[in-house]
Amino acid sequence: MKAADIIIKTENVKKRYKTGDEVLWALKGIDLEIPRGEFLSIMGPSGSGKSTFFNQIGALDVPTEGRVLFEGQSVFDMSESQQAWFRCNRIGYIFQTFNLIQVMSALQNVVLPMVFQGTPKEEADRRGIAILERVGLGHRLHNKPFELSGGQQQRVAVARALANTPSVILADEPTGNLDTKTGSEIIELLKELNARDGVTVVCSTHDPKMLRSSDRICWMLDGRLDKISSQAEFSLAAMKQDEQGRGRGTSR
Repeated sequence: MKAADIIIKTENVKKRYKTGDEVLWALKGIDLEIPRGEFLSIMGPSGSGKSTFFNQIGALDVPTEGRVLFEGQSVFDMSESQQAWFRCNRIGYIFQTFNLIQVMSALQNVVLPMVFQGTPKEEADRRGIAILERVGLGHRLHNKPFELSGGQQQRVAVARALANTPSVILADEPTGNLDTKTGSEIIELLKELNARDGVTVVCSTHDPKMLRSSDRICWMLDGRLDKISSQAEFSLAAMKQDEQGRGRGTSR
């Protein structure tokens, strides 16, 4: 694969935390290339390092060792102002707990990243309305988060992530606090953004439906990448597991 086709690359990324005399290596040398336009899911048990790794590739935390490259440029060699611009314009963040500002309306939450960038209010409102209409919330522009369902709040969070037309969306357990039907709707929305707009989507998830929608699945364990499966490999393994389960049921 050509270097130009890789949007994010991590090289031997390690993260160490120290509490008193105790040293914990949350990441133990992660090497990963994420092609432009990929839908990638990262899966692993609690404590495997998923969230820590997300913080590194999203430039929210600095690795102890190693490099994170975005389109070939080392993110943590940028100045603080360059990193701030990068986080606001190139990455869209979606969190499990939505992270919406409760005293602001849906529209105000969505236009906030544009305001930080100095976008004129009229243009920011116009773009914000268009994005909310796209995620099915054109009728909820002026509702505050506490007036919305969990699924609607997550749609606002997705709209906010799209505010500055990012190249990459990082979604940390985006369906974790949602019921099955609503979670499926959010997955379909992310799939549409990936397929139609070419946005690279990286999800941390335990949701089987999210895994089935992914081009690749990275399995993390104890701060390392344990294995990487293609969608075909994951589907084949799931089918075999299902057949084995039916076989055990028949033999009883």
